[in-house]
Amino acid sequence: MDAIVDTLYRSFRFLLDNVIGHIAILIMLAGTGLAISEVARRYVFDTVFDWGQDAVTYGMVGAIFLYFAVTQARRSHLRMSALMDALEKRGYEKFVLFMRAFFSALGVAIYSAIAYWGWSAMERSIELGRKTYSMVILIWPFQAILVTAFILLALVCLFQLYQDIRGLMGKKVFEWAPVEEGIEI
Repeated sequence: MDAIVDTLYRSFRFLLDNVIGHIAILIMLAGTGLAISEVARRYVFDTVFDWGQDAVTYGMVGAIFLYFAVTQARRSHLRMSALMDALEKRGYEKFVLFMRAFFSALGVAIYSAIAYWGWSAMERSIELGRKTYSMVILIWPFQAILVTAFILLALVCLFQLYQDIRGLMGKKVFEWAPVEEGIEI
C-alpha cells in the first residue's frame, strides 16, 4: 500500500511542482508585466485599459492561491512552530505527531468544504454571467482557479495526513518529501 501511495504522491508532486507551480509563476509574471505597462500607459500616454486593474488583481490572487498548494506540499508554508518545537524537545514526540496529523485532517476538511461550496458559487456565476468591477472580465475563471487551488490543497493535506498517520505508527513514508519546513535560511 505504501508503495502505491508513494507513486501517486510522486506523480501528484511532479504535476504540482512542474506544471501548477510554473503556471502560477507565469500568471504572476504576466500580472506584474500588465501592472507595469498600465503605470506606463497612465503616466506617459494618459490612458489605461478599463479591465487592467481587474486582470492584475484577480490574476495575482488566483496565482497566489495556486502556489499555496506548492508551498503546502513542500511544507514551506508559514506556521508558528515554537510550541510544537518546545513540546518535541521535552519528549512529547507522539503528541506532536498527533497534532500534526490532526491539523492535516483539519486541512483536508476545511479545504474540501471550501472547494465544495466554491463549486456551486462558480456555477452560479456562469449561469448569471457575472463580471468583475470593470464589467469586461467574467468572474468564473477566477473562481475556477480558486476552486482548483482548494482542491489541490485538500489533496496535499490528504497525502500529508497519510504521512503523519504512518509516522504515528512508527513507519516512514515519502522519505523524499519533507516532514518539517523545507526552507533553508
